[in-house]
Amino acid sequence: MKKKVNKSELIRETIAKNPTAKAPEVLALLKKDGVAVSLPLIYQAMKKNGTPKSTTAVKRGRKPGAAKAAASSSSTDDLFTTMQAFVNAAGGLDKAIEILSVFKK
Repeated sequence: MKKKVNKSELIRETIAKNPTAKAPEVLALLKKDGVAVSLPLIYQAMKKNGTPKSTTAVKRGRKPGAAKAAASSSSTDDLFTTMQAFVNAAGGLDKAIEILSVFKK
């Protein structure tokens, strides 16, 4: 009588030997040893072991550029308000341009 193979145990042993291996790599290693397993079974075993199944996992929360975009729009608003105050203090757009032309040289 043929001994029954516990595929989950073989997957756990392979993961223990190669802790940084991804699921397709584990599949290739087991296939090389002559064990036919499916990727969902490997993912399930990795999940139960607490091993990350991939590096492209969905990350929740704010996007990294979201705060930067909000900060840049508020700084643009501040810049516009400051420029408007400068033009008003200079006595109009033409006088503000004259003042700025001094700095151009």
